[in-house]
Amino acid sequence: MTIFVGITGSIATGKSTIVKFLQKKGYKVHDSDLIVNKIYSQPNKKLFSTLKNIGLTNSIKNKKIDKKVIRDEIFSDKAKKRELEKFIHKEVRISRNLFIKKNKKQKNKIIFFDIPLLFEAKLTHVCDYIILLYAPKKIKIERALKRKNINKEDIIRILKSQIDDKIKKKKSDYVINTSKQKKHSFKMILEVISNILKQNA
Repeated sequence: MTIFVGITGSIATGKSTIVKFLQKKGYKVHDSDLIVNKIYSQPNKKLFSTLKNIGLTNSIKNKKIDKKVIRDEIFSDKAKKRELEKFIHKEVRISRNLFIKKNKKQKNKIIFFDIPLLFEAKLTHVCDYIILLYAPKKIKIERALKRKNINKEDIIRILKSQIDDKIKKKKSDYVINTSKQKKHSFKMILEVISNILKQNA
């Protein structure tokens, strides 16, 4: 039996750092953000068609996608946001199912899904366990501001569009505070994995 573990958390809670650490340790991780980035950086006909159909043609420039245009439009138009998410979630689901099939075949004991919008996308059912990466709002904003092409207004809009951390904590099996040193987060994630494996020995 393969154990499915979901890793989630809002913007700038250290998901990428944890994922890289797990991969270094030899664990298999399906990274939803990586798949989404590929969808936008290597756009295909299906994506172009979807963007045109939902009224986001202005985000297509020289066969490339301007994500800032999309971000600005979908924050003020819930219908467009819903339709775009439907397409993106379907593509990520196809990729995740292939990942599951491959790892089950290889008889891997435990695999991970990095799903930032796990609760928002109602994907708790795909996980046997859920690990929430958490950091106080102030720290999340400080970290996110170091990224390219994002400002404080965008970050606050993103945080407001997501389910509150208090609710996420209640729905998670494990919560790791990533506001401390990276070493602490790494130690905690390994302890969680050890605990899960013991429960399923």
